[in-house]
Amino acid sequence: MKERKIYFICPSVSVPFGGIKQIYKYVNILNNHGYNAAVLLKKNKKKANIWYPFTKISYHYELIKNIENSSSSKNHKNSLYEKLKIFFHCFFSPQIEKDALFVFPEIYGKSFHKTIPNHQYVILNQNCYYTFQGYGYDYNEENPYLSKNCMGTIVASENAQKYFDLVFPSHNLYKARLGIDTEVFNFGNKKKRKIAFMPRKLSEDSLQIINIIKARKKLNDWEFFPIDNMDEKEVAQHLKESVFFLSFNHREGFGLPPIEAMSCGCFVIGYSGQGGKEYFKEEFSCLIEEGNIIDFVEKLEHYALEYSTNSDLFFEKGKIASQFVLENYSLENETKDWINIWEKIIS
Repeated sequence: MKERKIYFICPSVSVPFGGIKQIYKYVNILNNHGYNAAVLLKKNKKKANIWYPFTKISYHYELIKNIENSSSSKNHKNSLYEKLKIFFHCFFSPQIEKDALFVFPEIYGKSFHKTIPNHQYVILNQNCYYTFQGYGYDYNEENPYLSKNCMGTIVASENAQKYFDLVFPSHNLYKARLGIDTEVFNFGNKKKRKIAFMPRKLSEDSLQIINIIKARKKLNDWEFFPIDNMDEKEVAQHLKESVFFLSFNHREGFGLPPIEAMSCGCFVIGYSGQGGKEYFKEEFSCLIEEGNIIDFVEKLEHYALEYSTNSDLFFEKGKIASQFVLENYSLENETKDWINIWEKIIS
């Protein structure tokens, strides 16, 4: 049964990031354990496998185009130009095997399964809060999770597991831990007065918090460092130098950045995004109610001023956080979970 082709439907981007990067990783995990998996893109992107250069990639313009159209509320009718593009790309698209198994991200809405009516599929739901994206208020049970062809859904957090236990209690649900590459993200013992954050996450909140703190002038000797447009090694280097990481998780299925920061020894302050509740431990982090700007500012100032008088305390908290990530969110645990899940699915 391992020979059965498994296609992971994936948006076509030049550089995989976030959940897309995870898809590339999962394909490699399966292939490294004897399965026959490939990322399926709409068209060739020359740098598509820059993160995982040995990932198997296939292309099928017409199928992915149909899937994208199915997620739109508009009625799509292909123009002559589009029909010519589909005709051209069909020469380079693989013949889909009759018993091929598809893996869909949750982002394609309520009708993607209708594009492959004769195939079984699995849903890789990396953010449960996107589950009803593309729906109106006219819910009906003709959705991909309840189709007879759906073999189950894979989620990545305890919170997502609770979400599906509530919404689809009889659904085949599997939970796989996410894994951090601790060869890259590991404890840094040379900390600076540096506070890292990701500006693309809830920028309206980060702008308020950082400007309020600058206006109050209590942390003038601290650097606020935006992590953006960097590769993993650059991100890790800055996290290893940072004492604090500000989390702006927002309705996340899990939320990797805070875990990566913890692995590098940062004391994380901020929002869990729901999915991050399982790793926001009070021994080495500070959870803030989402949107509570005042509390966020006060807590950050408090801990930064405390660092000035007792830096060793935060050094120890950072080591505990890093060890917690190593024990719970290692690549080994992630691989183990994925192989156990797919043995159940394929069998």
